[in-house]
Amino acid sequence: MPPLSIHPHVSAVTEEELYLLNRFYKRNGHKGKADSKDKAYWLITDEKIAAAVRFTPTAEGTLLRGLWVDCNIRRQGLGGLLLKACSSYWKQQACYCFPYQHLQEFYAKAGFTPADESTPPQYQSQLIRYQQRGEELILMQYQLP
Repeated sequence: MPPLSIHPHVSAVTEEELYLLNRFYKRNGHKGKADSKDKAYWLITDEKIAAAVRFTPTAEGTLLRGLWVDCNIRRQGLGGLLLKACSSYWKQQACYCFPYQHLQEFYAKAGFTPADESTPPQYQSQLIRYQQRGEELILMQYQLP
C-alpha cells in the first residue's frame, strides 16, 4: 500500500459533483450510484477521491450506503476517518446500514449495533432479499442516545 503523502480532508459532495463520485464508485468496484436525493461526502487525499459515503434520507431516519475506500489504499483508517468527519450529519437521526459481515467490528467502533426489534420492518425485509441473493450482509443501526 502506498503511504498517503497529503493530509486527507473531507467535504460534502455537491449535486454537480455526483458524476465524479459515481465514477469513483465504478472504478473501485462498487455497484451503487449516488443521486440527487443522497447526502454524500468524500475524503480527498493527494488531490484524488480516496473514500466516499452517501446517506439516503428515509421516513425512519437515514440509510448509510456506499461507504467505499479506493481499492489501492484500504486498511489505512480512511473509512473510519470519513465516517467520523461526517458524523454530525448522520448522528442527528436514527441511521441504518447493511455492511458486509466482516465489517461488523468496523461499524461497531462508529457506534452501530446489530439490528434489533426496533429496526423498521422494511429494513428487515431488505436484508432478507440481500441474503437470498447470496450477499453476506448484516443489518446494523445507530440509535440516538
